[in-house]
Amino acid sequence: MSTSVAIAVITFRRPDLLKDLLDSLQAQELPEHGDYAVRIVVVDNDAEGSAGEVIATAAADARYPIETAIEPEPGIPFAREKSVQLAWDDDALIFVDDDEVAPPGWLATLLRAWETTGADVVTGPVQGILPADAPAWNHHSDVHDSTGKHATGDVLNKAYTNNTLVAQRVYHAVTPAFHPAFRYTGSSDLHFFLRVHQAGFRIVWCEEARIQEDVPASRTTLRWLFRRAFRSGSGDTISRLLIQPGAMSYLRVLAYALARIASAFVYGLGGLVLIRKTHLLKAVRRFFSGIGSLAGIVGINHDEYRERHRPDGGDAVPGDLAGGAGTGSAELADPEGAPVADHPDARLP
Repeated sequence: MSTSVAIAVITFRRPDLLKDLLDSLQAQELPEHGDYAVRIVVVDNDAEGSAGEVIATAAADARYPIETAIEPEPGIPFAREKSVQLAWDDDALIFVDDDEVAPPGWLATLLRAWETTGADVVTGPVQGILPADAPAWNHHSDVHDSTGKHATGDVLNKAYTNNTLVAQRVYHAVTPAFHPAFRYTGSSDLHFFLRVHQAGFRIVWCEEARIQEDVPASRTTLRWLFRRAFRSGSGDTISRLLIQPGAMSYLRVLAYALARIASAFVYGLGGLVLIRKTHLLKAVRRFFSGIGSLAGIVGINHDEYRERHRPDGGDAVPGDLAGGAGTGSAELADPEGAPVADHPDARLP
């Protein structure tokens, strides 16, 4: 029998980017000596189903069939969990983002890596394509480009859903996968893969399975860099404390946060002495990541995705980073809302 593989895409009001991604997925070739049945699963996180026309056009005469569903509950964890449910019977699930484009050979390379390594999870780099007028600092930072960070075959302790294959045995064992605490903040994928690693599954890097991402101008500012680093640090801390609560866990994340801040000063000093912009930018990221890690200890995070899901002006979050109002608490999904309370993620600790 063929090995069934679902490519999962979650999307929210990005029709043009979604079209480019789906076109690139339909152009993918399969490994020459493998027997794969590939399909694409698109979960629209817009209750109005705004991606419907793009999906219908892409599905017409498609090389790989497209299945679609609407997840009306706003928030990345709910859309991701829906994609897992839709791919429950597939042998593997590949996560990609709706603002990415798969270059030729990407899918075959990822599948071959899965075949040859026997890994439970295979993940690859994302190469950001900067706009022509991006500020110069972007070219000296790796914030938008994870190529070259690991060597093919390296075993990792975490992964993300931007370019990752997950074997069925993993999402059948580590379930439910995505926690509603990260509804608007991001990091639900980090929380999932930390649990995957803790469960003893092997996560392997494949440098050649590269995917590309168009970087919008809004993500080329220093303000965005500060906020993203803060959110990443906080999300890491909250993830680890959700997985293993207790005094020892608090001490570990505190030590990690302080180490990040200390290393920021080391990189900053090295950057000044050696006149290396890469070191200075790494110092900035580590400093704000460390501050975010400290904030996560008391449940504080930045609701990065709330504005996209609350076009009615709900982006004015009490305590949000906007306008210098300080940091705000990471909200758990509303336990009184039936769609949330009934969601399997609500059973997570």
